[in-house]
Amino acid sequence: MSALGDTDTRRLAVRILVAQSVVTLGLAALVAAVVDGASGRSVLAGGLIGLISNLFMTIAALRYTQNPGLALGRILIGQLGKVLLTVGMFLALAQRKDVVWPAALAGYAATLLVFWVAPVLSAPKLPPRGGHR
Repeated sequence: MSALGDTDTRRLAVRILVAQSVVTLGLAALVAAVVDGASGRSVLAGGLIGLISNLFMTIAALRYTQNPGLALGRILIGQLGKVLLTVGMFLALAQRKDVVWPAALAGYAATLLVFWVAPVLSAPKLPPRGGHR
């Protein structure tokens, strides 16, 4: 079993995807309520771009394999697909006339922030260091 097939890794990946969903929906609702609907929809669009591309990467990378070379290949293909999806979805979003770009980019950035913060918050808590110097 490769490290990528590890149950803890899969659980963490699911936690990250769920957290990205919650942050995207919450931020979009907040911005829609405080600013306006177009900004809220733009936050939602940007957040969905981050979430969908990360979902693709997760599915591609976390398929079980006992072959380390195949696992690395899946990670590389997943990353390439993630980049292509992100660029393609932003290009599609650019075709719309009602996009509020600062809001869309904030929604996307929020998913990236969650990607880095969620593992830290999910990490096991270490006991305090007990030694004196």
